[in-house]
Amino acid sequence: MRATFRRGPVGTGAYLLGHRPEGEAHNLDVWLLLLFFPVVPLARWRVTTTPPAEGREGESLEVTCHSRSRVPLGAALRRIAAAAVVTVLTCLPFFVGAWTIGRAWATPALNALLGAVVGEGLLGKVGVAIEMGAVLAAAAVPVLVLMHLDARTPRVPLLNALRPQAGGGAPPSGLDRRRM
Repeated sequence: MRATFRRGPVGTGAYLLGHRPEGEAHNLDVWLLLLFFPVVPLARWRVTTTPPAEGREGESLEVTCHSRSRVPLGAALRRIAAAAVVTVLTCLPFFVGAWTIGRAWATPALNALLGAVVGEGLLGKVGVAIEMGAVLAAAAVPVLVLMHLDARTPRVPLLNALRPQAGGGAPPSGLDRRRM
C-alpha cells in the first residue's frame, strides 16, 4: 500500500506513527489523528518500507504490512500523554504572549538599556512593536510544528488503516487473520 506525505488536511486522518526510513521490518502504530493529536489507536502493524517509484521521492512510501495486532493500552496512554505534553509546550509561547498583551514588558527593558540615549516616546513605540512581534512569532510556532510533522509523518487512507492490503488487493503475507 502507499503511504503519502503532505496530502489532505494537515495532521488529520490515519497516520503511521513510529515510522522509520526503509530497512528491516519494524512495528509502527496506526492512529486516527486530529491536528496531530492522537485520538484513536487503530492497529499496530509489523511493516517493511521501500522508497517510492522514480520521480516520487519525498511524496510517498511503499508499505508492506506483514502482521497486524492491537496497540497495547500502556503504549496508547503513553503516546496520548506525550502528545499532550508536546501540545502544551508548543502552544505555551503563544499563551504567554497573549497573556502579556496590555502589560508593558519590552518598553521598561528598553528604557533601562537605552533610556539615556533615545527618547521615551520612540522607545514606547518600539517596545509595543517588539511585544506584538513576539506574540505573532509565538503564534507561528504551532503552525510550523504542524507543517514539520506533516512533512515527516506518513498517512494512509482510513480504509487501508482498518484493513491493510498488500499489492493487488490480496491480504498481506503473514497476516494473522484471527487478530483482524
